[in-house]
Amino acid sequence: MKLYKNSDGVWAGTQADARKMCGKDYTVVDVPVDKPNLLKFLNLNQVGSLTSNDKPDTSDEPVTLNKDAMSWIRWSHDCMCRGQYDDAKEMLRKGLELARKDNDQ
Repeated sequence: MKLYKNSDGVWAGTQADARKMCGKDYTVVDVPVDKPNLLKFLNLNQVGSLTSNDKPDTSDEPVTLNKDAMSWIRWSHDCMCRGQYDDAKEMLRKGLELARKDNDQ
């Protein structure tokens, strides 16, 4: 089985997805197909997992978000899925600012 990965650690399951998310900057990675080795590979390479730096701090987050904040956060998610992390960070920051302003009022 093959997966596709770019230099930023973005993984894709098909060549078409890899092209959408990574452009031409991706490599083909052969992945084992038997379950024990596949799980070992996925865990070792952190495919589809969060690192400790990616875990959100939810200590003071509002329970519900206004529509404007959710719009920015959804847009941020779309950018992350395409591998556009710098844009995603900025949009997420704007969405969280709106959520905090709404929560403080």
